[in-house]
Amino acid sequence: MNSESKVKNVAKNTIMGILNNLALVALNLISRKMFLRYIGIDYLSIGQVINNILSILAFSELGVANSVLYMLYRPVAKNDTERIARIIGSYKKINRIIGCIIIILGIMCMPFLNRFIHTSIDINIVYSVFILNLLYSSSTYFCSYRQVLINANQKNYIISRISLVINFTGIIIQIVIIYFTHNYIIYLIVIIAMGVLQNIILYKKAGNMFPFLEKYKTYRLNENESKVLLKNVKSMFSVKICGIVINNTDNILISVINTLMVGYCANYSIISTRIKGLISIFHNSIIYSLGIASVEKNNEDRYQIFKKFQLVNIFIAGITSVLIGVLWNDFIKLWLGQDFVISDIIIYSMLLNYLWSTITASIWIFRDANGLFVYVRHIILANALLNLVISILLGKFIGVAGVYFATIIADILTDFWYDAKLVYIKLFGKKNPLEYFVEIFFNIAIIVIMVILIKYIFRFMEITVLNFIIKGAITTCAYLVIFCSVYGMNPVFKSIVNTYILSKIKSGVNRYE
Repeated sequence: MNSESKVKNVAKNTIMGILNNLALVALNLISRKMFLRYIGIDYLSIGQVINNILSILAFSELGVANSVLYMLYRPVAKNDTERIARIIGSYKKINRIIGCIIIILGIMCMPFLNRFIHTSIDINIVYSVFILNLLYSSSTYFCSYRQVLINANQKNYIISRISLVINFTGIIIQIVIIYFTHNYIIYLIVIIAMGVLQNIILYKKAGNMFPFLEKYKTYRLNENESKVLLKNVKSMFSVKICGIVINNTDNILISVINTLMVGYCANYSIISTRIKGLISIFHNSIIYSLGIASVEKNNEDRYQIFKKFQLVNIFIAGITSVLIGVLWNDFIKLWLGQDFVISDIIIYSMLLNYLWSTITASIWIFRDANGLFVYVRHIILANALLNLVISILLGKFIGVAGVYFATIIADILTDFWYDAKLVYIKLFGKKNPLEYFVEIFFNIAIIVIMVILIKYIFRFMEITVLNFIIKGAITTCAYLVIFCSVYGMNPVFKSIVNTYILSKIKSGVNRYE
């Protein structure tokens, strides 16, 4: 794949992914408001907790998808169809085993649901919801394995396009179901049916795009290739275990404190999660290029690529965090009403959690794209254990906010410094990542101070749609001024502006002339 094709695919992936997410955000907001009105926050809360429990049960998959994607980089670049088919064939077999394991673990987990979910809803309904989600979660592994090849070929926009149509249709049906039936089980069945339909369509689409999969469908990895995959899976397993603890145990621990609070926090996180989804489109669109760069570039070239990626990521994390921090409460009040607002300490803990995960993403993306996950299994398991212990302790003494703060504290004490040191030494040939540490904390300080000051300035402004827009516009301009003031003379900033902005403007002017 030539460089021009790579750039085009990145652009297509990004644009299609953004359009997909924006459309879904609008529909999800309508769907969520109707859900809370006609079905209730109790069902929202138990649904969130059950999804997190099932995500934990999917630990058997941990590392397989990422390891397979990493193995596909080189054969895809060389168009080695036979080796690609061997990798996909083995992945198919592994996925089917995983699907069966998840079903067995799910059934074993059912008697303990009442330990995590405290609700007035009949326990038999809770069991029904769990079984439906379990069947959907496990079924995904029987027909989604071909999608990894679409990702490896940088054609994520195809998945986004199909996902947009399916999700759009599904949410419209959900809204109708909510309005006319007020029945959560029927609502859930629609979600599951649309998800299964999407997996089947993508399975067929991948088969049409890569017909050689049928030609070599009986092929499997040889002994040496299997050992490489097993080694990568073992390493990535540790990485994903940490991700599970960070991303899926929070709601379970919060549910132990107060199950209803899971639903209230979910109303806030629907915004931050969708914004993370938009940011991940950018990350996923370039991760293949980062993987190829690890083979083709020297230490200094990789370092310069990282500096550009890091600066862009800081800007994205910064502007989204400031806007979220300033507008979150206003949005909830306009969307759902005053009754769904949560306390300031929980809001700030969720904001810091979002900011930390987005602003530090560049270092672990570089780590994984370049195969360095093989070095982090011990430190990342320490992160997972520490996060769980601190979450329980802070959750007991501070409450819900303590669970969110614990995630950041555990990461600072483990992965944060270790990943930076690993990437700087292995990829850039540099021993001291101090500049990275300073840049991260400096930007976090600026963002937190900006949120506090802007909220204080606007504290007496009436909450209306017009004022919401004015706040957003002023906040955006303020961040742009601060960011340009801090980085305006930075060589990396100048390089990005000259290469990707001014050159495009000049090119457009020349074409017009």
